[in-house]
Amino acid sequence: MKKFSKECRPFTKENVAKLSNNGGVYIFYNKKKEPIYVGRASGKYGSHYHNNPKYGRYRFGLKHRVQSYYQKDQFHGEAGHPEKRVLRKRIAYFKTKEIPNKTNRRATEKRLKQGMKFNSW
Repeated sequence: MKKFSKECRPFTKENVAKLSNNGGVYIFYNKKKEPIYVGRASGKYGSHYHNNPKYGRYRFGLKHRVQSYYQKDQFHGEAGHPEKRVLRKRIAYFKTKEIPNKTNRRATEKRLKQGMKFNSW
């Protein structure tokens, strides 16, 4: 697996809050620092909150995506999304790499995903 510029960081709310909301790729690691999941975030802007221009826009970047693994999903009831429910218990560290180009982001994710248990669902 290619080394990213930033070392593994503990998966804490404080470390996640320091992330930018740009597009890129993220990797989750277990306690042994073995990669368990690879994902990507687009970094795009969505519509205005509550469809009101005076509010900011939704943002779909690394910070938003990685933070979502702390939150319970509203779409799947109390249990949450089955994949995230299992992963939450196992995530100990994470790495991110900002990749502005969509094509490069997808190619990097695909390359890094090969052989990953949770990414095969």
